[in-house]
This record gives sequence, C-alpha cells and structure tokens, in this order.
Amino acid sequence: MKRLLFELALLLTAVSVLSAFEWPLEQLVLTSTFAEHRGDHFHAGIDLGGGEQPVFPIASGEVVFTYREGQDYSSMPTGLGNFVVLQHQGAIRSLYAHLADGSMGVERDAYDRGEYLGLVGSSGYSSGKHLHLTIIDTEMGTIINPLLLLPPLDDRQAPEIKEVFLLSGQERVRLSDGMTMRATGAPVQLSATIYDLREDVTFLWKLAPYKVDLSQDGREISSLTFDSLHGPPDRQSGPQRLLLMNTELSFADIYESPWTLRLGEISLVPGETSLTVVVTDFSGNESSRQYTLTVLE
Repeated sequence: MKRLLFELALLLTAVSVLSAFEWPLEQLVLTSTFAEHRGDHFHAGIDLGGGEQPVFPIASGEVVFTYREGQDYSSMPTGLGNFVVLQHQGAIRSLYAHLADGSMGVERDAYDRGEYLGLVGSSGYSSGKHLHLTIIDTEMGTIINPLLLLPPLDDRQAPEIKEVFLLSGQERVRLSDGMTMRATGAPVQLSATIYDLREDVTFLWKLAPYKVDLSQDGREISSLTFDSLHGPPDRQSGPQRLLLMNTELSFADIYESPWTLRLGEISLVPGETSLTVVVTDFSGNESSRQYTLTVLE
C-alpha cells in the first residue's frame, strides 16, 4: 500500500508539472543513469554528454544556490564543481553540475527556460565534459530519477543479464538452467550481473537498469525499482546514507560490485524449483532469465 501511494504521488506530480519540464541540453546523450554504482554511494542523478554546449533550466525557476569553484564553503560537496540549484513549481528542485569554468555569468535571482545557466564542462570530480542533473522533491524529501519527469527518450536496446549467482556462506555458484544442487539449511543470497546498454555507440557502454525483479516458483521474492532515493529514518545526511525508496536498502545492501546487484534471499529445499530474473530499462525494454534447479537432500 505504501508503495502504491508513493507511485500515485509521483504520477500526480509528473502529470501536474511534466509539460513545463524539458531536457537541459539540445544535443542530448545519456551517458549515466540514476542510482548507478559510484564507489561507495548511489549516483543521485543522471549524466548527459554531447560536448560543450549551453545548459538550460528544465523549467523556469528561482535560484536557490550558486557555487563557483574557488569559493570558500568548507561543507560544500566539491565533487560537483561549478553548479546551480533552481526551485520550480510543484516543490521540484533541480541541480546542474560540472559547468565549465567562467561560463556561469553574473549572479542572478531567477532563470527563464530559454536562458542558459552556463556551458557543459568538466569542473569538480569529472572524467570528461558532461552535465550532472539531479532532481529533488523538496516536499517529499526524495531525490527523483530525472527520467520520471523529463520527456521520453527513444530506446530500443534491452538490458543484459550477464550472470546469476547463488551465495551460500563462502561458496559462490554460477547458475545454469537444469543444474542440480544440494539443499541448504538456511536461505541463500541471489545476485546478478546486469546492466543496460547505450545503443548509440558500437562499444560496450554500461548503464544501470530501471527495475529488477526476482521470483521463485512464480512468487515474487524481491523487486528493486530505481525511481527515487530517500534519507534514513535518523535523518543523518551524506550520499552513503541514502536508501532506495520504499525500502531500507542502502547502497551497500544492493551493490556487491559495480554491475552486480544483490537481489534477495531464497530457500533451497528438496525438489524442483524455478527462479526467474527480469530486468527492465526505463523505456520498458525487458530481458529475463529462468533457471530450473533440482535440489537434492
């Protein structure tokens, strides 16, 4: 019920303000998706490439904060480089980071949609020119996947399910359909190496998927949907403290390694059992793997 109410709230928010939101770049290349592995925390936004070009607000908004590298703010997250934060209607706040040095112009109180904030750059902790975009719902206190609110992208590339593993104690078993295993006295952890793919390049460029579902014998075991992140109940701040919305799962709970996710625990009792992993990207492209296992006593 809680998840249903949250998704309804997101839908109502999207319907009320979607018409006002546009992509911040004219030459648009999605290079990184929401909630990807970032060393010790979730990626709290999306990255957009396309070369040095003007960055526009996703909608008209009032300036909440502006930071230029070199300013003395001891608590400032320096990895963002030069950035601007705007407040929009519907309690939506947007952040534009890694702007090029010297491109932000004079201080101002507000921006219209057609007025550019600066140029795509590589300031802060950045390995190349790109725009990092974060969207925050200040009323709900959540960081939202920007793809929920921006116009849809054309995407026909299905995600990849590379490998699926069972972890029992210190033993790691790669699953294959039709394999035989011994029963375990305790639940075992299932993990999977999965990723979405950019379809506009000929080489392997991995992106985080949008949703991952695990079921056993037709019964849902877990469902991870990367639609938003929220702070912990104790309200302590910091990117490492963020949790996946409607769960108490942190970055460390979900990610075993950059592209391997912990999907949940299953029970292996004598008999035959079927495991199904389904991975979906934001455009609805889907991949699935099913494994039928024979479990011996």
